[in-house]
Amino acid sequence: MDIRQLRYFVTTVEEGTISAAARKLHISQPPLSTQLRLLEAEYGVTLFERGSRQISLTDAGKMLYRYACEILTLENAAAEDLQNLRLCRKGSIRMGLISSADSPRLYSGLHRFHAEHPDIDFKVFEGNTYELLEDLKKGKIELAVIRTPFPESDLKKLVLQTDPMCAAGNRELMSTLFPDEPAALRLKDFAGIPLIIYRRWEKILREAFEREGIEPELICTCDDARTGLSFASAGIGICLLPASIANYRQDTRSLPLSEPSLTSSICLVRRRSQELTQSAESLYQLFGGFLKDAR
Repeated sequence: MDIRQLRYFVTTVEEGTISAAARKLHISQPPLSTQLRLLEAEYGVTLFERGSRQISLTDAGKMLYRYACEILTLENAAAEDLQNLRLCRKGSIRMGLISSADSPRLYSGLHRFHAEHPDIDFKVFEGNTYELLEDLKKGKIELAVIRTPFPESDLKKLVLQTDPMCAAGNRELMSTLFPDEPAALRLKDFAGIPLIIYRRWEKILREAFEREGIEPELICTCDDARTGLSFASAGIGICLLPASIANYRQDTRSLPLSEPSLTSSICLVRRRSQELTQSAESLYQLFGGFLKDAR
């Protein structure tokens, strides 16, 4: 297996037919078909179900496609970094970013870094916390901005911001449920109220409710807090989420929770076992000093 074969394979998958892939690769069909068969023979598996018009992937093909995309991404990143080094440029920083990373400290730090290093650009990959941790593990990115909770083994972290949890919902529903507008809500205030939560916090929230002797009524569990907020905006229930995310929709109203153990931190993380490029190391060190000065 070589990079060229992987590129041929990925192009064939994405174009849907060998003829279309051959046109895009500017080669004829026979040598492309030969390379694909050699790839199958090397691993002893069938990668494609070949139809009269379209091709489809077998389970082995789907697995190789995932790995091939990651390998080609890393190959492109390596080529770009080496090219920048040859041309005496300072290169790029590959970092992951969650959708809810609305932290003033994050963007203040990035602004400061850009002012000091205007010739360094950013390659930003977006995803949820666990997707970015996987990208970090595979070397697709060097740094990631993610939210707690997450497994911290092999990670070094800088805490950019810690949010209290809050309850957000449709304005009319919030006024109906909490007409006295309390300064903060207690967990027992949610007894019998349909709740919407982010799946990654389900265990933590259930344990908190259990300590209060309450069985929460979970009407929706989702993988993105913004989706939960949209459900809440529709009046389906009350969403429990970090306070900074509650501002994403102007048609909702939020109230803080009085439970001090329920917080979520936005963190800049790196792998302990991975050596960073000079550019990424400079950014991580800048944030370390920037956060120390902010205390």
